[in-house]
Amino acid sequence: MNVLFDASALFKRYSGEAGVNRVLQLQALASSVTAAVHCKTEVASALTRQWREGAFSDGEYERVLSDIHADFDELTVMPLTNLTERFAIAAMRLATLRGMDALHIGTAQAASVDLFVTADRRQAAAAHAVGLKTELIEI
Repeated sequence: MNVLFDASALFKRYSGEAGVNRVLQLQALASSVTAAVHCKTEVASALTRQWREGAFSDGEYERVLSDIHADFDELTVMPLTNLTERFAIAAMRLATLRGMDALHIGTAQAASVDLFVTADRRQAAAAHAVGLKTELIEI
């Protein structure tokens, strides 16, 4: 099973937020994990925000950031293509989405993933609307 995790779902792996066990379970079940080209930047952004807010010490921040880099080396990171953009723009016509969220959906469509996983309710509805099998990780 090829699974695409958006940044909101994947970040749970590093933050320990509610839903982390389901994310880990789905990763273990997946034969392949796909990510959008911008996903690592979004995950690192969430980590940096929480570090600035005091949720991570400097040492924890560096360790988790290193884990993120290593983990993304193991993922299938899809490039941004014209097809991905077309899918993303079409998704934005169906639902109110930010551009980065739409790119996760467009990437999932272009990669023909078996499952799209997000912790964003609006994004889950949009992914479902474009025909993606979708799992919402409840917060």
